[in-house]
Amino acid sequence: MLEEMRAALQAGWAVAAATRREMARQPLTLLLTTTAVVGCALIPLLTTHTLDEGEKIVADSVLALHLFLGMWLAGTSACHSFTSELRRGTAATVLSKPVGRATFFLGKFVGLAAGMLMFSLTAAPATIMAARVVSVPFFWDWGVELPLLLSVPVAWMLAAAWNFFTRRPFVADAGVLLTASVWVALWIGGGRPREGIAPAYVGQFYSLPMVGANALIAIALLLLAAIALALATRFEVVATTSLTAGVFLAGLMSDYLFGRLAATRWWAAIAYSLLPNWQHFWMADAVNLGVPVPLRYLAGVGAYAALYLMGVLAIGTLMFRSAEVKS
Repeated sequence: MLEEMRAALQAGWAVAAATRREMARQPLTLLLTTTAVVGCALIPLLTTHTLDEGEKIVADSVLALHLFLGMWLAGTSACHSFTSELRRGTAATVLSKPVGRATFFLGKFVGLAAGMLMFSLTAAPATIMAARVVSVPFFWDWGVELPLLLSVPVAWMLAAAWNFFTRRPFVADAGVLLTASVWVALWIGGGRPREGIAPAYVGQFYSLPMVGANALIAIALLLLAAIALALATRFEVVATTSLTAGVFLAGLMSDYLFGRLAATRWWAAIAYSLLPNWQHFWMADAVNLGVPVPLRYLAGVGAYAALYLMGVLAIGTLMFRSAEVKS
């Protein structure tokens, strides 16, 4: 029994590692991650004449960018790593070995989740720096903005040089270097003074509520990735991405569509219970008020997401067990 469990874990880990490598080597992954960083860097520069509302507008915009691009990445990556393998027949090759369908599906999710966490680890510090750039009304802090702007060309040039001398894959190395360069930029910007006052420690003037807000978005993206992967067991790329977006939009409006009717309509109560309520993961209002997200709230939403995630993965595993796999 223990040997079987150990073999299943090793097989699942191998599938997860292969999925993570494949996702990292996809040009779209690098493109969306780069777009997130560049977008966060440019939004403060494009926000003018905001009547002392610059930080609020920038925070809302960059958090929405993190969520939207992450949702796009989750849907396309799930389709590429699952639907395309089913179509090409590579999934049948893996399943012909002593790898069960449940192990294969869960391994795919673990690899996809690792890639989504890497995306959030790159986008989140960029959003925090963007909010810091306009934290002083009618002033752009170029000491924070420039490191963020330079993080992309520096990472790409280093990856190009590394590829030239070692012949390693450019896309995967550029993604890792981009994450590292954004964190270096975060450290450089964290030492900048604000209004002539030097920080007592690195990062003192960064917005603490932005940290919690980005953490909740990262959790939401993991849930979206699981939903997209479960749908990819049955549908093609266009249908999977469309249905994932539909679940997201319906869950975003579930309070209005079903919540107000749940007490009097049975169908509304069922829909309200089944749909994930994405409003739990959106903390832009707390950021605008300067209120850190309480740890108790983070733990509660994390538990809610974990339970929902287990349900989605269970349904996805059952759907994949009866799915046709082309050889």
